[in-house]
Amino acid sequence: MAESDRAVDELIHSLAGAVTLESLPQVVDVLREPPPNPPEIIQAQFVGASYVIAYAEAASFVRVADEWSNKHRKRGLASADRVIDFGSGWGRVSRILLTHVAPAKLYALDVNLEMTTFVNSTLPGVNALTVSPFPPTVLRDGVVDAILAFSVFSHLSPESHKAWAEEFGRILGPSGMVFLTLLDRALFDQVRATRDAVEGGSTDAFALSLSQCFPDLDEARTGYDAGEPAYAGMGGGGVLTGDYYGWAAVPPEFMARVWGEAGFDVVEWVPSGTLFPQAMVGLVKRPVGDQSGAKTGRARRFWRSWRSWRRQD
Repeated sequence: MAESDRAVDELIHSLAGAVTLESLPQVVDVLREPPPNPPEIIQAQFVGASYVIAYAEAASFVRVADEWSNKHRKRGLASADRVIDFGSGWGRVSRILLTHVAPAKLYALDVNLEMTTFVNSTLPGVNALTVSPFPPTVLRDGVVDAILAFSVFSHLSPESHKAWAEEFGRILGPSGMVFLTLLDRALFDQVRATRDAVEGGSTDAFALSLSQCFPDLDEARTGYDAGEPAYAGMGGGGVLTGDYYGWAAVPPEFMARVWGEAGFDVVEWVPSGTLFPQAMVGLVKRPVGDQSGAKTGRARRFWRSWRSWRRQD
C-alpha cells in the first residue's frame, strides 16, 4: 500500500472510531436554556466588562436599535429576514438578538477565528462567519435587513471604515438599517485624562494604551473639527493589526460623506455619554435609484438636530 493510501486508510478508521453522539445537538434557545459564557477574562478582554454589566449594555444597544428600526422602517428587528452582528466577538450582542430573530436568521461576523469558533459551539444554529479585516464577505448583494456593530467602528482606520461602509451598502437590501457605535470628540478628553493618570503612576492597561494615541492632540482635534477622522493605529493583538485597528474618533461630517457615498442617510446620532460611553448612530439605506441622500427628509431632520446639539456642545 502506498504511503498516501495508508494515510487515508488511517484517517478513515480514526474517523469511524470517534465517539458517536446519542442525539443531535439542539439549536440554541437562549430563553429555554442560556448558553455557556466564555471565561470572565475573555469577556472583559473583548468588551471591557463581563456578565451582568456586559449583557445589560448589549440589551440596551439592541433595544435602541429595535426602537429606531420601528421608527424609520415601521417594523422591528423581529421582522428581519437576516441580521448581522458585525464584530460579534464572543457573542454577547448575538445572545440578545436571539430574543428577536431565529438562529438561522442571525449572522455573527468577526475577524477572530477563535471567537467565531466559540460562537459556533455555544450558539448552535447561528451562522458564525470568520471574515477578513477588509471586505468583501461571501454574502450576496441585498441579502441582509439589519446590521449591528457595537464598538467596532470606534477602532477602524478610515480606509477600513470606508471599505466596510461600501460592503454594507452592497449586502443590505433597500431601506435596510445599520446601527453602530463610535468614538466622537469626547475621545480627546479621554486621551488627556489617561495621560494625566499615567503621569500620576497608573499602570492600567487601558490607560496606558489610550495615553499613547495622537502625539499632537491639538492637531488631531483640529482635524476632527474640520470633518476628518482622527486615527491612531495601536493594534489590538493577534489579528487586530495597526494597519486597520486602533482608536478612531469619527466626526459626523465624515459619516455623512462616506456613508452617503455608500448609499445611506444618517438618521440618528446620539453623542457619547448619553446612551453609552460611545456615540450611537443609525443609518438607513436609500431606495434603489435614490442617490440624492442630502435632499431626503430624514437627512434634513438629522442635520437640523445635529447642528442644534453641536451648538450646545
